Amino acid sequence: MNTSIILLIVPILIVIFVLYIFINRKGDFEKHLTYHTPRLLSSQRQEYINGAERYTKKASIIIGLFVSFPLMIMFVSLLSQDVSNSLIIFLFIIFIILIECLCTYLMYRFLMKNIKKQRLLLEQMSDSDFELLLDIQKKSYPFKYFPPFILCKDRLYFFSFLIKEIDPASIKKVSFSYARGGNILVHIKSATSTTISLYKNVYPILVEIIKRYSPDAQIER
Repeated sequence: MNTSIILLIVPILIVIFVLYIFINRKGDFEKHLTYHTPRLLSSQRQEYINGAERYTKKASIIIGLFVSFPLMIMFVSLLSQDVSNSLIIFLFIIFIILIECLCTYLMYRFLMKNIKKQRLLLEQMSDSDFELLLDIQKKSYPFKYFPPFILCKDRLYFFSFLIKEIDPASIKKVSFSYARGGNILVHIKSATSTTISLYKNVYPILVEIIKRYSPDAQIER
């Protein structure tokens, strides 16, 4: 039993460590964000940020409770038994609960960092860029506050663990393939190659942006 639990715990700890490293990686954009001092936003843009923060808190709580529910059932089941005969399992469940709380916190931290990145762009973008962001938001439910890309000052910013900045005028080719859940994987070729996941109804917005800046680009429709 002890060996089995240890063999299960070690991979869990490794996954959490890798997740922590990914969340704390910093590209050029993230390094710039480290020294950024938030500026005053217009009321509409500030409401967007406030909405994103509220949404993140609610989503983190709901996901945490959803994941915890089966663990709570196991916990109550153990309490109704002779704990002395199930002490190792009991301690293991406590450990899993702590791990679940840690994973929920890491997810919350990742999402809040995403909001900080968006705020930096919101401070710089034009009104037309902001209206475009709101259009993407309407078509990205349930991830309405976590857009796959943002246009700001004639630059495209693709959101993943790290933000990748691309000059849309440099894009030469765009193609896509279908993924699970009705999403599509968009493959963008410019000076480098980029692949992002999009909702199908968001893809036309990206196509419109690219055609505006790079009319000769080969775009799959």
